[in-house]
Amino acid sequence: MQIEEKKAKDLFQDRIFTLSNFLSIFRVLLLPFFFYSTYDYAKDPSNLKAFFASIGYALVAVFTDYLDGLFARLLHQETTLGRYLDPVCDKLVTLGGLSVVTLHFAFPIWILIVYFIREVLGVWLGGFLYLKRGLQGRPNWWGKFGVGIVAVSVIWYMSLPYFHQFGAPYAFLMHPVISAYVLLFVLTAGVIAYVVRYWNIVLHPEAIELDPENKKQAKKYQKI
Repeated sequence: MQIEEKKAKDLFQDRIFTLSNFLSIFRVLLLPFFFYSTYDYAKDPSNLKAFFASIGYALVAVFTDYLDGLFARLLHQETTLGRYLDPVCDKLVTLGGLSVVTLHFAFPIWILIVYFIREVLGVWLGGFLYLKRGLQGRPNWWGKFGVGIVAVSVIWYMSLPYFHQFGAPYAFLMHPVISAYVLLFVLTAGVIAYVVRYWNIVLHPEAIELDPENKKQAKKYQKI
């Protein structure tokens, strides 16, 4: 099975209006509400209503990220578009969350820049694999774990003013930078994993032959 080029319009040959796609878009639509409530809380840390609203929006985003994949499988609504839409929406939401805690709660800006560059390269690689190689990459566990760490880091940094006011149950909770460096490690490991996986496909496609019966290959990428 040789790899081949695809066209962007082919993404829309499958169903577009599915529950899982709606949940992916819904996460992005939550961002303005998250920005507004977090701004109110950063301006007045005693505004616990805004604080808990921000936490709620973050948790809903995490929960819908889990549900969209679950519903796609249960309702047999998995599509090529959906498999691209989900990670793109994840990138928008996670970058939005990290940008907010960088602006208001002193998340390390250089880690945000590293994360941004990594996500831009991820979007480029996904588009390149689809359009030029006719492949769709499977997400690896580093990427999935990274989304979870971003959620933990965003909530942890937002909680710091609350801990200053009311105290933290554990001393280490006063140091959310721990989560930032864990995220950096996960990002680095994820980049290495993708380089190892796709190096030959991107640079030496003439040497690649995909076997549809090879389960090991199917865990990495699929022909579309």
